Amino acid sequence: MKKLRLSSMVAITLIAFSISSCELVQQGVEPRNPEDKTYDLKNFDKLEMGNAFHINVKQGTDFKIKANGDSRDIDDLIVKVTSGELKIYYSKWRVRRYRMEIEIEMPTVKEIDFSGASTSYVQGFTNLDELEIDLSGSSKATLSADARFYEIDLSGASELDLEGNGKEMSVDLSGASKLNAFDTIVDKATLDVSGASSGRVNVKETLSVKASGASKVRYRGNPHVSSNLSGSSNVEKD
Repeated sequence: MKKLRLSSMVAITLIAFSISSCELVQQGVEPRNPEDKTYDLKNFDKLEMGNAFHINVKQGTDFKIKANGDSRDIDDLIVKVTSGELKIYYSKWRVRRYRMEIEIEMPTVKEIDFSGASTSYVQGFTNLDELEIDLSGSSKATLSADARFYEIDLSGASELDLEGNGKEMSVDLSGASKLNAFDTIVDKATLDVSGASSGRVNVKETLSVKASGASKVRYRGNPHVSSNLSGSSNVEKD
């Protein structure tokens, strides 16, 4: 009886994994019936997307939104603006999703919240005051933006490549996430790094690091460094 129960549990686990894997693989397949759709929405400076979209965002003088994907997926796509935040997601779950590309132009950006294994490119933004970047669920982003203050939160094996200039940076990394910000020069940086995560920063004046769980921080520049380390974590000059 115990062997039968164990076999059933293993079978259920394998089926669930197969369905999940199928969905992830199908997210990258080219659309069978490709379709473009534009959305006439304005007055947003925040972005939130929670699926495995391929996202391209750039600075422009006006607002533009276009989706390119399979016609069935386009029909399921919800695109709306709530309190200045553009939200894009599917209205229902399907095992098979084809590659979905989202193109956005906007005058400025304050917050970016991408999850669900998304891949994004954000470029061309300058003279920003504060920029908040939140990536989760194995999302990957390449971002080029100048901001006075960067607030970065990466979790769930997410990755961010950041290029720009600013004054200050606050970073929270967890769950084997990676920040590559050698090409972003700031005066001050504060990092809280855990769960075998890694951060690379370029700092001129002061660097404060709290790291645990075999995490690593590498830095460039000649800042004053203060650190609180545990669990074989380390901070080293590059």
